[in-house]
Amino acid sequence: MIASALRTTRIPPGLGVRWLACWLLLTLLGWYGVTLTPLARTLAGETGPPMTGEPPSAFILFGLNAGLALIAALAWGRAEGDRGWTARAAPWIMRAARLFLAYVLFAYGWQKVFLLQMPQPDHSDLLTRFGQMNHMGLLWRTVGASPLFQFVGGALEVLPAFLLLHRRTALAGALLAVPVMSFVLLLNLGFNVFVKLGAANLLLLAVAILWPHLPNLWRAVRNEPTRPLPAPPGLPGPRPLRVLARLAVAGYVTCAPLLTTLDFVQKWSPRPVPHDLAGVYRVTADSRPTPDIANDCRWRTLALDAHRTSLAPLYRTEWMNCPDGPATGAGRYEVSGQTLTLTPAGGSPQRLRWTRQGAQLTLTGQENGTSFTVTLEPAPARDTRLRDDHWRLFVTPAAKE
Repeated sequence: MIASALRTTRIPPGLGVRWLACWLLLTLLGWYGVTLTPLARTLAGETGPPMTGEPPSAFILFGLNAGLALIAALAWGRAEGDRGWTARAAPWIMRAARLFLAYVLFAYGWQKVFLLQMPQPDHSDLLTRFGQMNHMGLLWRTVGASPLFQFVGGALEVLPAFLLLHRRTALAGALLAVPVMSFVLLLNLGFNVFVKLGAANLLLLAVAILWPHLPNLWRAVRNEPTRPLPAPPGLPGPRPLRVLARLAVAGYVTCAPLLTTLDFVQKWSPRPVPHDLAGVYRVTADSRPTPDIANDCRWRTLALDAHRTSLAPLYRTEWMNCPDGPATGAGRYEVSGQTLTLTPAGGSPQRLRWTRQGAQLTLTGQENGTSFTVTLEPAPARDTRLRDDHWRLFVTPAAKE
């Protein structure tokens, strides 16, 4: 009975195009995030202030948005009848989908091309222990450590965005955007990056743009002749105005994300700090009394970043033995004259007087009302060639030959 019902059930023609139009419109307007968020939070059982990232209510909200778009698409088809609204609107819907996808790909791609989305790890990052990184922090530091990987990743997002701007190259753009966004979605899922739904939206758009071409692609795979698709109607008006309109739209989609990225470069690109205190230091002397070794929470290592954005640069401290606390602490620091101010995340600033004699750095301050002095020296650089020699010990003589 169920099988016969499924065979007799016919999907209304044009439902996919209508659903895409309604879903895209709701996504662009963003109003559902305000009107449906309380319902999604109630269904997910979330209370208190909204959670950051992607809580369960975000996925419920994604489903509610898709369901609401489906209801609107069915109502559209019911009201349309034989008037042919869908056929006339389909080319414009696909144009809107192509331009929206191109705009977002430009926004993310330009950031990677200019090496901004994942900045190169600084001293505080390199002092962070592997076990203290969350999955997203590990991904960001790994990609940031390879400018080539990040640049190529950005170029692979910018290239399909350029191809999507024109109808004749949209197929190539969609063919490239689908695997690129699939890989991005895989990274977001595998490393728990909180833009999984955003990547899923872009992948869905790329598949929707590719969908009308799938029959011809299948024929090409089977070495069969393809069938030409009907050309969409052009823009109304005289030719100079049509060309001007195309150039204006393509210029906005391309240049608006680029200008935003360049503004981001000016405000947030890392710049060298205006002093020579940056580096990684190890403590060689500490005037504070030494407690028992199991509860020695004094500094062992201090890292001061060599670059800053419009915010103060970061620092990270590594402690010896803190049984009741974390092994490291982090925050932002400022250098003003001979004063070094360390402001831990969520804590009060600590002002230290610094002096330098050669490579030795001396910090003087107060802790719990008691003055103390810490002497530090630059930490020795690790020679990666030792690791290479260590690896060669495991290479068999046959492999060496």
